[in-house]
Amino acid sequence: MKVLKQNQYNQGIGKYKLLSSTSGVGSIITTKLGSYVLISDINKWRFIKWANSKIEIIRTNNSDDRKVYELSKTEISNRGLEFIDDQRFIKFVKSEKNLDNLVCLIGIPHMALNESFNTPNWKNHPIRTALQNAGEQYEGVSSHYMINSTHFPKWFKNSEGELKLIREWFTIWEKECRKYPDTLKLDNFAPPRDALSKKAFIRELNSKNEDGNPIKIREYKTLEQTNLILICPNGHLSDIPWANYLRWKTEKNLRIRKDDDNGQDLLSNEKVGPCCSNPKLKWTESKTKSEGYGSIYIECNSCGLGSGSDKDKRKINLEGINSLEPYCIGQKPWELDIENPTIIPYENCFIRNDNKREKMKIALVTANNVYYANGFSSLFIPMHLAENKPKELIEAINILEKKYSKYFERTAITRNEYCSSKFDFNDFLIDNDINPENEGVFRIQLESEFLNITNAIEISDMHEEYRWQEYRCFSTHSTLPDIKINKGLRFKDIQLPNELIDFFKKIQQVEELKVTNIQLDFTRVKPKERIVVNGEVKESSSGQNIFSIDSKELFTLPANETLGEGLFFEFSNECIDKWISENTTYLEVRFEKYFNELPNPNSQGLSSKMKIYNNKYKQFLIHSFSHIIMRELEFSCGYPTASLKERLYISTNPEKLMSGVLIYTTEGSEGSMGGLVSQGEPEKILDIIKKGLERSINCSSDPLCWESEGQGIFDLNLSACFSCSLVAETACEEMNLGLDRRVLVDEEFGYFKSIFNE
Repeated sequence: MKVLKQNQYNQGIGKYKLLSSTSGVGSIITTKLGSYVLISDINKWRFIKWANSKIEIIRTNNSDDRKVYELSKTEISNRGLEFIDDQRFIKFVKSEKNLDNLVCLIGIPHMALNESFNTPNWKNHPIRTALQNAGEQYEGVSSHYMINSTHFPKWFKNSEGELKLIREWFTIWEKECRKYPDTLKLDNFAPPRDALSKKAFIRELNSKNEDGNPIKIREYKTLEQTNLILICPNGHLSDIPWANYLRWKTEKNLRIRKDDDNGQDLLSNEKVGPCCSNPKLKWTESKTKSEGYGSIYIECNSCGLGSGSDKDKRKINLEGINSLEPYCIGQKPWELDIENPTIIPYENCFIRNDNKREKMKIALVTANNVYYANGFSSLFIPMHLAENKPKELIEAINILEKKYSKYFERTAITRNEYCSSKFDFNDFLIDNDINPENEGVFRIQLESEFLNITNAIEISDMHEEYRWQEYRCFSTHSTLPDIKINKGLRFKDIQLPNELIDFFKKIQQVEELKVTNIQLDFTRVKPKERIVVNGEVKESSSGQNIFSIDSKELFTLPANETLGEGLFFEFSNECIDKWISENTTYLEVRFEKYFNELPNPNSQGLSSKMKIYNNKYKQFLIHSFSHIIMRELEFSCGYPTASLKERLYISTNPEKLMSGVLIYTTEGSEGSMGGLVSQGEPEKILDIIKKGLERSINCSSDPLCWESEGQGIFDLNLSACFSCSLVAETACEEMNLGLDRRVLVDEEFGYFKSIFNE
């Protein structure tokens, strides 16, 4: 099929990939036609824009947050969109990203493309049906539920080597359309096509219009996109100004510029500027391409710079372009208004914690360092279990806090004064439709919670607190009542086999779970690291937001929710402490290099190093156990490790002591296939653990692996390699780092060594 219309120029991409570690807002996607597109921020996604405006109206007309939430749920669901009901996660995101007015999360719709016209399968789409039932427009609006993007880089060249920005090529195309109004339309500029060179026109094609009548369409050669860009550690992205580069490189070769000039002012038209007032650039590549960038030449047909016609216009190639380090001008092309793409949004850009200007680096669009998404996944835990309070009490506290804040803004009244003079308990219950079972007890609880909020210890690590809520839910409950408020989470303890009592506190079959993923922000050049030092949380960079509007005007975020099943293992803290005390001599010698001193704050991989340093032996023990179980499950129930995931619960914080792991999958029909849960039966789980441990004794890379003193990235693994312990990167939370199978099975100090000595 010839792609000659804009609506055919679509690229299929899975909705889960949009919120993965490599894709999302601000990422560059390679299309099947070979061009590169930059995914726009979420406020350019029409379904998010619609939902945000709808929720704004609901908030304007209602002051009760509970009513706003329920009305938003109804509106979004009626439109056929997925409303993700996870209030614990919303509360976390509001705090993490300072989104005070966030109301809800919306699932990214699945829009499959048909093979015939590369357009959405809209006829029988559930969103179309929902719109029709709701009496809203449903014809011709499929594009409202697709993700917007824009070409990037913006530079394209034709077969003659003429290099121009895409807007210039489109202007030329408009002129060509006026020449042939019957056979050429603006949307035939897909993919971008050449209407400039004499050899651009290919032929006339027979086609049909929207009414099915035969027409002819003129076909032109496609343009080729450049593949070099500028990236910034703060997440900014810029095109290379090739006319400026031509002038700068010429002046550098003529010694007009200093030897240490690495193009710092390349993006400044005042300090460098283009080669002339009307550049007509030409890009020439050696046919052999044997010299790398040295075989690519650039010149201007207007002023002759780079043509080699004389010593002042000597040939200019791209050799040494990787050393370019221009000052960043803070451009954010993913926030470009697609309907009016004239000015690229920008902001000031400085080195983090410094007043110096940040510098950019050259990169290929397909390079790994162009994009690092910072995502977060949440396991659904009902709010009353997460906060360990009745649902009515949580709602009442939220309402009371909101009322008190309004009084405090005007009079700076204390909480005690507010309670004694402004708060009427009976009116409060009636006005807010709260019906506790015992009003006397409820009043005491409410006033106690309200008055003690200021005395509560501030949570220094919200991520640890979030995991602690999940861990506590599994640890303190043997099962959950089958009631509506708990829908989405179902688990039960198993009868621990006698052989495992000395190692685990409990093992649970998690028959139903929900995991929600969102993207918080993204970086370039280096991934964003989250480092915990002495309980204090630091982040290596601030990252770029996935939204472009004011944070106070953002009421919803896109997310993906998946359903699944899993197995939860809780280690016995007493057994771990006993194991450490009995094997201190061996363990101290083995892990000496990790625990003897605080990791260098300027070293790479600091986040992983600090996690190992903070959690000590437990990090290696529980993480290694998780991996050998995932690998063993490949044999026992057929799940490849790529379809499994781990959720580690490890902390040495005395107030939030955690020693567990959840191994889960979100494959299958609503997680009800039962393949993973069935392995949690007492007789099976013992067999799986034993076989997994037995397999970990031997590795095809032994004795090198067994006796290794450090392998993997930053040498953060000991006896662990791809042959014995590592799993698919998507399955591991810690990039396959912090592993050592000997800590499990070594006959001298292994945690599970007694299983083999029985």
